[in-house]
Amino acid sequence: MDYDVLIVGAGVVGLSCSAILSSAGLSVLCVERHTSFGSETSSRNSEVIHAGIYYPQNSLKALLCVAGNRSLYDWCNKYQVPHRRLGKYIVASTEDELSKLESIYSNSQKNDVPDISRITQSEINRMEPNVRAMEALFSASTGIIDSHKLMESFEYVARENGCDFAYNHKLVSIEKLNVCFKSTLILPDNNKFDVKTNFIINSAGLESDNIAAMAGIDIEKENYRLHFCRGHYFRIKSSKKHLATHLIYPIPPSHGLGIHLTIDMNSELKLGPDTDFLENNIYNYTVSEELKDKFYSAASLYLKGLEREDIYPDQAGIRPKLRATGDEFRDFIIQDESDKGLPKLINLIGIESPGLTCSIEIGKMVKNMVMG
Repeated sequence: MDYDVLIVGAGVVGLSCSAILSSAGLSVLCVERHTSFGSETSSRNSEVIHAGIYYPQNSLKALLCVAGNRSLYDWCNKYQVPHRRLGKYIVASTEDELSKLESIYSNSQKNDVPDISRITQSEINRMEPNVRAMEALFSASTGIIDSHKLMESFEYVARENGCDFAYNHKLVSIEKLNVCFKSTLILPDNNKFDVKTNFIINSAGLESDNIAAMAGIDIEKENYRLHFCRGHYFRIKSSKKHLATHLIYPIPPSHGLGIHLTIDMNSELKLGPDTDFLENNIYNYTVSEELKDKFYSAASLYLKGLEREDIYPDQAGIRPKLRATGDEFRDFIIQDESDKGLPKLINLIGIESPGLTCSIEIGKMVKNMVMG
């Protein structure tokens, strides 16, 4: 056997799995089609350490996020990954949003989210004088993180444990043999190379449904088909960074968490993401100037002192959603495919937000599945 485990994809979750599985003494190869780690969803997001407030009780997203919040802060402290436990306000700006705020609070209690409290209008006026809110919730354990440095730390630990990384290598076929998998990779020089492993961890992010199909799973029948959802970001000019000192989230719409205000590690402010489903799952990261009015209008509902000329296009990311427009909640798929005749293939599909926060806990869950 060439390796115990092949991990497909070097995003934040694939890297976490690489670090944790190699720490358990397993021989691991992590293959990534791009020239470096985290080139897609993992580097194009809000970089928020979530608390687990919104997700349905006992869902993987809720359980892994609440645990992941703690384990991620612990990891950051141990490996000196830049982060800040800023705290987040979820604001009700109108009378009819108050009942929704109450529902969010109730859900956070069901999920055992720590350090969350109700905030009156006068309290939020004192803490965030530029925020327009009738009431709010404050999540003290929500924070921000340098996602690149986090991924760098995962890769460092994995390499120290003997994990091999094959960047600029593309997986093109998976064959189930009697006792193992044979995976074929295309190398940077276009030659092909076969690798045999006991396990395959499909952590391919935006391509994870296609990798599952490559392994022989009917992704339509199993409801594994992903839907690309672009989220745009606009940045607020530096002279207005005094407008907020915490993360500010509106009451979430049916998809996503709404156009919220986040703060980066340099204390600069940005708005986003919105929700824009892409037809035919195309890779399109453009941010149109025409979206400015939409972002300005959304932010102005809860932020005073912002002018239209204060914001400008920043970046876009694409989320691998299992849920299409109008669908109900879909949880992460973290699945050993024994019941489909593919034991030791572990699919990680639909790992969108709060995937970054959950990354260490997903790695631990995968390790438990591998180690039995």
